[in-house]
Amino acid sequence: MSFFNADASRSLYKLYHKSHFALAGLVPVTAAAPSDSFPAKLSDVALAVVLPFHSHVSLNSVVTDYVPKAAQPLARSGVLGVTAVTFLGLMKLSLMGDGIGGTVKKLWKA
Repeated sequence: MSFFNADASRSLYKLYHKSHFALAGLVPVTAAAPSDSFPAKLSDVALAVVLPFHSHVSLNSVVTDYVPKAAQPLARSGVLGVTAVTFLGLMKLSLMGDGIGGTVKKLWKA
């Protein structure tokens, strides 16, 4: 199982398909729950894990399909870097900030 080449891993791809269902449940909970509640915090942390994972596997599929073979290692390195930064940013927002849902609600009101 290689996270670097995530779309080639059968187990990661199965988990990716299950992440659709997790996202379908987490997004409404995050949007509906009061920003300072336990369900909101829990769904924010879960989103901070599931969303970057889902995007990472998807972008690796894009690399496989559209990037020339010679450039794929560099492209996959870029995808891994973006995934790491996204994960860290969403976790910081979830644990130290207003949370993902709270931030989106503030942006929506602005």
